Amino acid sequence: MATNTRRTPTTICKLACCLGLALLLLAAGPAAAADVKLPAELTVAGQKLVLNGSGIRKKFFFSIYACGLYLPQPEKDAKKVIAADEPKAIIMHMIHSKVSKKKIVKAWNDGFFKNSQEKLDQLKDRIAAFNAIFNRDLVAGDRLIMSYVPGQGTIVKFNDEVHKPIPGKDFNDALLAIWLGDNPADDDLKEAMLGID
Repeated sequence: MATNTRRTPTTICKLACCLGLALLLLAAGPAAAADVKLPAELTVAGQKLVLNGSGIRKKFFFSIYACGLYLPQPEKDAKKVIAADEPKAIIMHMIHSKVSKKKIVKAWNDGFFKNSQEKLDQLKDRIAAFNAIFNRDLVAGDRLIMSYVPGQGTIVKFNDEVHKPIPGKDFNDALLAIWLGDNPADDDLKEAMLGID
């Protein structure tokens, strides 16, 4: 028996609307991301760092933020990047219109748990201090610079506000592991930040 596969006008209209929305979202993401300009160089503690690699954190059809890794010299090995006790930095530039403070703190906590679970007890107070920086929703155009300075710790600059250093290389190791660890937030972004084609 032949199956009746005829589409009604209403069904066709719904499908067309869904397809149109999907294409609109796909088109909007890269265009917004292309407008983000990350610097080729960054100076941390008097040392020039170069952009090792950068990419876009995406979720579903949406571009969430652009992210760049800055090192004294190029390096493609994530474990070496994390292990090196030298100045380094990550720039995170928001693209999506808004991410609630609840969601961003949850994302940090998930990243710490997935990559540094065995260290959480010793890091919990410093993770709390880091999370406290995010006391409002993040919106498009917000920029975070998270710099590591040996002997001082991790210094977070949130737009124009520089926060008190969070001490310990172990904290910075755990922070970098959110992007570069064995269970990164985004595998494609990890490779992009490492400059892997």
